[in-house]
Amino acid sequence: MAATASSTMPELSQSPRFPLDLCGLILGPALLIAWLLGTSPDQLSLTPEAHRLAGVMLLTILWWLTEPIPIPGTAILAVCLSVFLGAVPNEAGKKPAEIALAPFADPSAYFLVGGMFIGRAMQRHGLDRRFALAILCTRWAGRSPGALLAGVGMAVMLVSMWTSNTAATAMVYPVTLGIISVLAQGAGDAAGSFAHSRFATGLLLSTAYASSVGGVATPIGSGTNVLARGLFSRPENLGTDIAFLNWMLLGIPVMIVGYLGMTFWLRRLSPATELDMPRLRDYLHAQQQQLGPWRPGERNTLIAFVLTVTLWITPAVLTFVASKATQDWYRAHFSEDIVALFAPVLMFLLPVDWRHREFTIDVSDLQKVDWGAILLFGAGLSLGQMMAKTGLASVVGTSVVSLLGSTDLWTITAVAITAGIVLSEFTSNAAAVATLFPVILAITRQEQLDPWPPLLGLTFAASFGSALPVSTPPNAIVYGSGLIRMPRMIVAGLGLDVVCGVAIWIVLRAAFALGWSPT
Repeated sequence: MAATASSTMPELSQSPRFPLDLCGLILGPALLIAWLLGTSPDQLSLTPEAHRLAGVMLLTILWWLTEPIPIPGTAILAVCLSVFLGAVPNEAGKKPAEIALAPFADPSAYFLVGGMFIGRAMQRHGLDRRFALAILCTRWAGRSPGALLAGVGMAVMLVSMWTSNTAATAMVYPVTLGIISVLAQGAGDAAGSFAHSRFATGLLLSTAYASSVGGVATPIGSGTNVLARGLFSRPENLGTDIAFLNWMLLGIPVMIVGYLGMTFWLRRLSPATELDMPRLRDYLHAQQQQLGPWRPGERNTLIAFVLTVTLWITPAVLTFVASKATQDWYRAHFSEDIVALFAPVLMFLLPVDWRHREFTIDVSDLQKVDWGAILLFGAGLSLGQMMAKTGLASVVGTSVVSLLGSTDLWTITAVAITAGIVLSEFTSNAAAVATLFPVILAITRQEQLDPWPPLLGLTFAASFGSALPVSTPPNAIVYGSGLIRMPRMIVAGLGLDVVCGVAIWIVLRAAFALGWSPT
């Protein structure tokens, strides 16, 4: 997500730049006031609540794009303004604040919390780094420059399936810098030209881009996925969710096709001359040996992780081996969100050093969880609910359909994918989904189309947006190295956007043709 990208890039603030955040800070409220005073609900065929909510959304989107305050802060402001201005739909017996804040307690939020704690434990004890180095130390990964590029991407991708994109990139990033340094020494590169070469750029970009590719594979791979699942399950939307294993049956093919396309594209952009691969293999093996034997924290984290994932995929297994009564009992007692919430409790109990009462995670880890993402998650559900119930999403959807001139399902899916990628270039992935989801859903309802392909296309696509340093925190991390030239990132990122957008569309088309179902 791009919510914190700019804060990780001090280099960008060292030179004079256009004060986009200041402009957004001023223009946002001005746009809201101009909308409320300069337009009328009847003129736009909107209810009074939808008209006010449209003004709130104009301010929200502008502030998400320009970031005068952190993106989660803007999301919370949008919910508050909706209550202040009377933009919340009326429901008998409920106060506006109750309606606006109810989605913050959606069960999917706790699924996100559990996934974050698992990722935190992996980072704290180095389990993610052990997995990544195990991949990079395989014989094939150090065989050639192309295999090395693919190996770095695979290491990040597989870790990103289970932890945040930012954490996956931050974990492999120092290893990538070490690889570049070793290769530069092997080439006798005293002037540092290799570090700025196209191949070094390709390694760094693979470290960033692969995290987005891996994040689509599982429901906990990114906050975007969790937000989308929460929106799917809301009664005013689809009222159903995608089972954990069913998501993976769709997400893993998207990941594989996207990874192959990413690797091919970056390899084309990153030619390499003769490199000292034996020296590199020695370096990677030395890094792996420094990890030493498995520590108690790593073992405990692995136990909690395997147990949690097993409980998540059990419902799909039970459909083949158990009666419907057994399946219903299991889902009632071991729902995915409750299992996710139990994972940190288990890690609070598994000891690392019983004598000193040290456990796998402790109270300090509570401060390391991205609570801003959780607040953004709740606000996204709240805004989506209000856009649907006030009719604002339906009016916007009608306008979009008239502009498209086509009601073909797969054309609309392509538009949803494109919109998700483009918007996520300039704001957070979760904000892109929160903004576009109600509109895409309204379009499919108006045209009586299957909503799943366009909505899944939007969800997967919003994980990308790779052309700018501020598009995602992983991009900001690698750009902060000072080794990547902006034109190279833009060209590589735009190419990846196209590759992954096409991959998403093809996989969705094939999956639904073969009978894939969310349940």
